[in-house]
Amino acid sequence: MFESAAPQNNSDLAAEKGLACDIRHRFSLSTVYNVPSVGQSGFAHKLTKDWRVSAIFQAQSGYPFTISVFGDTANAGTLLGENPIRANYTGQPIFGMGTRTAAQWFNPAAFATPAAFTFGNVGRNTIYGPGRQTLDLAIQREFSITEKIKFQIRAEAFNALNHTNLGTPNRFVNTPQFGTITEAATPAREIQLGARLSF
Repeated sequence: MFESAAPQNNSDLAAEKGLACDIRHRFSLSTVYNVPSVGQSGFAHKLTKDWRVSAIFQAQSGYPFTISVFGDTANAGTLLGENPIRANYTGQPIFGMGTRTAAQWFNPAAFATPAAFTFGNVGRNTIYGPGRQTLDLAIQREFSITEKIKFQIRAEAFNALNHTNLGTPNRFVNTPQFGTITEAATPAREIQLGARLSF
């Protein structure tokens, strides 16, 4: 989210009240399933026994972020790398037709750069970004070599459904990318294979 730690106006600290890392909704489910083997004996039983499937599903609403101005347009003497100056709200609808997409997460016309040497009236962390959802899957099998030595093979898929989770929208009102999303919040599907010997 990269929110500024510095206040916009040191003489108006009440304007700094706002949401922190407020995630309104979050759901997480973790499950492990021991796959039943086929038959009681024979080749099919040996091939299908001792398999285990596990999954973790997570879904949450987005993080709040602040509509800001790039640079110290208020001439407030901000710190290097900090952008605490906020935009002005124009009164137009923030969300409407064609919004909540990567090309336009919100209506850019709802915000404007404040006049030079003035502070913006937008509150801190007042807009919510995209939510996220991921499904991680794993399948494994353990072989007993001796009573104390075990060998395990495992395959894992992170973001198994290859769902695109959009990142935080560009929040700087005076930049060409304002309101667009140019990066993902999570990587694409990743698959890894592993083996472990326990003794």
